[in-house]
Amino acid sequence: MRYTTLLLFVANVQQLLATYSGLYVDNGRDQTIIDRNMTHKERQIFATELLHVLGLPQKPKRSAGLPKMSGSAPKFLLEVYNSLEGDKVKDNLRLKSEDYQAVKESDSIITFLTKKHHLNSLRHEKGKHLWFDVADVPVGDTVVNSELRLYKFRKPEPESYTVTVYQVLLDFDNEKGLSYVDSVNITNNHEGWLVFNVTSTFLTWIAFPSMNRGLHVSVHKLSKNSHEIHHDTAGIITSNFEEHEDKQAFLVAFLKYGANSGNLKPRRTRDVNKKKVKIEAEVSYNMNPLTSESLWLYRNCQIQTLYVNFKDLNWQDWIIAPTGYAAYYCSGVCDFPLNIHMNATNHAIVQTLVNLINPEQAPKPSCAPTKLGTIAVLYYLEDNNVILRKYRNMIVKSCGCH
Repeated sequence: MRYTTLLLFVANVQQLLATYSGLYVDNGRDQTIIDRNMTHKERQIFATELLHVLGLPQKPKRSAGLPKMSGSAPKFLLEVYNSLEGDKVKDNLRLKSEDYQAVKESDSIITFLTKKHHLNSLRHEKGKHLWFDVADVPVGDTVVNSELRLYKFRKPEPESYTVTVYQVLLDFDNEKGLSYVDSVNITNNHEGWLVFNVTSTFLTWIAFPSMNRGLHVSVHKLSKNSHEIHHDTAGIITSNFEEHEDKQAFLVAFLKYGANSGNLKPRRTRDVNKKKVKIEAEVSYNMNPLTSESLWLYRNCQIQTLYVNFKDLNWQDWIIAPTGYAAYYCSGVCDFPLNIHMNATNHAIVQTLVNLINPEQAPKPSCAPTKLGTIAVLYYLEDNNVILRKYRNMIVKSCGCH
């Protein structure tokens, strides 16, 4: 009885491990299953290699102080992510045509929330000082565009305002310490996001980090000789109030991979090869030729399922979307005759004929990807910033004989 209970317990543990540590593939019967359980060491190495592909030296560390998905910056990028995936977006953040163009041109989009800074204690009339830590911008990336986004509530009084953004150059001691960046005219009837182009200032901060003294937001009535008023009077949200966390001010930068981009860092090939050899010596593949190998032996070249669930790697705490990586792969034989469904090249057809006549003269063509696609990944960085990055040539779209 105890032995039976122990077997049931082991079976349940194995099933639990399979749920959280497996790779999902085709089983040869057009069904997706967990291929096999990965050991803890395999899972670690697999995760490390995938992080290198994503251009990350290590898994970002989350802390309690990081923003929730209800925050303005994560919601903005989630909306952008949904637009890339072809999903219908609610457009709560009122993306403009130029925003979608910047999204299309960029390889990554990163958002920054305001942070405390020693200049925050300094006052310049009734304006608001905002400071952003932009150190997370990858080295080598080119800035396509950068925007400051402020939310404005509707007010009942019939009034018009000019909202101006300045770059802070000095310590608020006089007007000469501010440099004009951008401005918009609004009325009290307006409600929604105000967008300011701060690209030139952002480029300055990237090139000369010591010059990052933040931005100054000033609000004036449109009437002549009006004095600066408090931003709250115009219904503009600049502080990170918990009750308005989805309306928090944030900075967004649209980036493109440069020639010296740090997106893909060099891998330590020698160390990786040693780890792989060690794993191959330790792993035991209990393959059943009646249920696995024979199913694939005479299957024509075609696309197959290969899916990695990020929850299996315990990445769900820092990756917002997607929930997993649908990579797919190509598998199958390229035997004569190569039909139209096998996407064979002319060279592959000739090579097949040569192989048919003299197998020792030329091998059979290989089943390989003919089209690769891009995957977009939305995730938290170690700081309170959120980034959306596009990774090219990551998804197999179609297969063929080459």
